[in-house]
Amino acid sequence: MSASLPRWLRVSCILALTWMSGLVQARDWEPGFRDLAAWGREMHLRPITLGEELLLTNRWTRMRFRKDSDRMTFNEVEFRLSDRIPVEGGHFRVSQRDINSLMAPLLAPPKRTSRPIRRIAINAGHGGRDPGNMEGRRMEKTYTLDLAIDLARHLKAAGFQVVFIRSSDRFIALPDRAAEANRAEADLYVSLHFNGFDGPGNDAVQGLETYCLTPAGAPSSNDAQRHGRMAGFDANRFDRENVTLAHLVHRAILDQTPLADRGVRRARFKELTLLRMPGLLVEGGYMTHPGDTRLMDSKKSRDQLAAAIADGILRHKKLVERGTPE
Repeated sequence: MSASLPRWLRVSCILALTWMSGLVQARDWEPGFRDLAAWGREMHLRPITLGEELLLTNRWTRMRFRKDSDRMTFNEVEFRLSDRIPVEGGHFRVSQRDINSLMAPLLAPPKRTSRPIRRIAINAGHGGRDPGNMEGRRMEKTYTLDLAIDLARHLKAAGFQVVFIRSSDRFIALPDRAAEANRAEADLYVSLHFNGFDGPGNDAVQGLETYCLTPAGAPSSNDAQRHGRMAGFDANRFDRENVTLAHLVHRAILDQTPLADRGVRRARFKELTLLRMPGLLVEGGYMTHPGDTRLMDSKKSRDQLAAAIADGILRHKKLVERGTPE
């Protein structure tokens, strides 16, 4: 490839060829593995080995990987990988699947070829006979509805249209939530939740988790045994934009709230599998952690969280919409 081409164009072409080669090589959902340092050099990232860690870095990007880990950080945000990072003969290796579905979209976010992002579907998790997580008199469904109302206000102020999946305390089945967003022809889907941990030391688990749909053939982040490798859903066609959306919303929340980082993760939540648009699910803290609960109880803190989610969506819109037809 000609060195006279601009750097951004060379990287974009390499990423496109990498992605296509991964599609050709995929067989029975098992990924091929590549030398991570060599791939980094192709992407104009300098590899630095620090014991059991490998950094890929340049002026704009810092990616960190650890031997035998299923996690990486991208500019200090944690991501869950589909496959662990093996080290063979001193060389860190990474699956082609993680390059295609995670690392390439982060380095070169996809550009929309359809209409601009105007309409956001907001799902306030749980509702009606389904209270969600409960701690004393606190119910997740109440927090999510309050957050949805605040988020709608910020999105409207930023010029978006808003579709409420529920705007009152009523139960809606998960398939019906996705169906409502599809009927409304929403451009993005945001599902709001608050977490809980039932186990030893439950009051020590805290922080923000942001989920997008698991790529086809990969295990989900919430699959502890890593057995759940399955064919994809129609919604997997949005995998690359899902990653960009989840990253920018997660980053905005970390920048603007005190929530700890528990990473961008992937899961096959029912509502995400049925969407006809990119979507994500935000777990805005743990109801079982005293510090997170104080934030949920504070109207000011909830509003900060809503404003951060709206800001992340706006960042995503600006990043992926270049050249999108009106």
